Amino acid sequence: MGFFSGYYPVKDKLVVISGGSQGLGASLAKLVVKQGGSVVIVARTVQKLQQTVNECEEFRTSDTQIISYVSADLSKAADCARVFTEIEKTPDIVMCCAGVARPGLLLETSSEVLESSIDSIYKSALYFSQAALKAIAAVPIDKTGSPRHITFFSSVVAFYGFIGYGSYAPLKSAVRALADILRQECIPYNTKVECVFPGNIATEGFEIEELTKPEITRIIEGPSDVMQPDDCAELVLKRLDAGQQMVHTDFIGWVLNGIALGASPRTNPILLTILSLILTFFIPIWNIIVNRDIRAYYKKKDSEKVEKKEK
Repeated sequence: MGFFSGYYPVKDKLVVISGGSQGLGASLAKLVVKQGGSVVIVARTVQKLQQTVNECEEFRTSDTQIISYVSADLSKAADCARVFTEIEKTPDIVMCCAGVARPGLLLETSSEVLESSIDSIYKSALYFSQAALKAIAAVPIDKTGSPRHITFFSSVVAFYGFIGYGSYAPLKSAVRALADILRQECIPYNTKVECVFPGNIATEGFEIEELTKPEITRIIEGPSDVMQPDDCAELVLKRLDAGQQMVHTDFIGWVLNGIALGASPRTNPILLTILSLILTFFIPIWNIIVNRDIRAYYKKKDSEKVEKKEK
């Protein structure tokens, strides 16, 4: 154990993960089991849940570990409450990982997609964390003992949203705000609240995201590294164990955090505060560049439409 570690132990702990049947959630579940913890994964599709549980079994280190799942619609408050009733044992750690991006221009996005995004991203985090806190508050622990944890998973676009993420970035910003508020509400229950801000991860959800991502969104994003989910899971747990409450999975995520510090905890606070002052002058220039690219993109699209009509 390093000097800055031991803040987020999973060995001999019960970890409940929403969205744990695939992607980063599944990688976290396997890593928890590998490190000697018990895990209950929660999602809607039973087949995927069973498959992930079977994969977790390969990493079992003890016969006493719990490795199971609960099928639930996380956009329903009643289903989220049922999850913790079925588990029976009070969780030590709850991870809210559910949610998938469906990029697109708002003008072209159906109301069904918007509602689905609200359900999978925000409602799932809201209802699941509320149900988790109720379960935790019902069984208080000694304030001098090891704290429990509720960990949210937001996104780097919560710090800087831009065209193409109208159905995603605002909801991830809401998840961050929810984490900030719950962090205060959890103080009497010896429960810590963290928020993770991943970049691009090579998951099933990312593949879906790429199908609908507008060209202008790709232009603004530029080339970016894509992490493997297992690598991301290891990095996230390592930084959580180091006591970070705002976890970034890459340098650009930390930089973008400097745009929107708010009242959230700060990772490397002195450097981040200095960075935010620099960004105060840089971001207006960056916005001019982005807006120029958007105008050029639409001008090109209009020209292409005219050429097609003339043909």
